[in-house]
Amino acid sequence: MTSETDSVEHTTSARLDDVSSLRRGDQVEAIAPDKVRHRGRVEETAPEMGVVWITEEPLGNRTMLDAVDYSIRIISS
Repeated sequence: MTSETDSVEHTTSARLDDVSSLRRGDQVEAIAPDKVRHRGRVEETAPEMGVVWITEEPLGNRTMLDAVDYSIRIISS
């Protein structure tokens, strides 16, 4: 995969089924069935567990998101 491809993938707002494509600094949203529940920047990922930790905006709280519980999508990188 080239960096050109990475840029294209990271600028879309498609739902992620695999958090391994997330990179530190990506801005993401976590959506529950009815609305956006969390929004922030990726700090750390654990793809083998299907989780990602973000720093929520604007307050800076660190939050763990599970891909089973939320629909996660990249807003920007």
